[in-house]
Amino acid sequence: MAIKGLSPYLRYDDADAALDWMERVLGFTDPIRWRDDSGRTTEADIQAGPVKISLSGGDIEQDGRNALLIVHVDDVDAYYAHVREATTTEVTPPQDQPYGPRTFTVVDPWGYRWSFWQGEATPPK
Repeated sequence: MAIKGLSPYLRYDDADAALDWMERVLGFTDPIRWRDDSGRTTEADIQAGPVKISLSGGDIEQDGRNALLIVHVDDVDAYYAHVREATTTEVTPPQDQPYGPRTFTVVDPWGYRWSFWQGEATPPK
């Protein structure tokens, strides 16, 4: 089991507006957008120099905790087994996501979401 990195994940009511603002104001580059059937961006990535920031549209929390910390690992199933043994918190089993990675998420006692990913998101075709 090895940790390979950590990525910020932010939630916005309007992911397209957030991506446009990040490009125009902050100079971030290369946005990739995954859209639902209505055309709304539901998942996205954007580059801040060498760092990839992932974000979603909608599904924001009212308590202000709209960050998701993505921990990149080499074996998500092994990490899932470790987390399940170490906590009584409910943890959903790993799932293969339609945008590429295999993931599971656990919420810490303070309400922050930690999502463990094996593999990378792949751009839509």
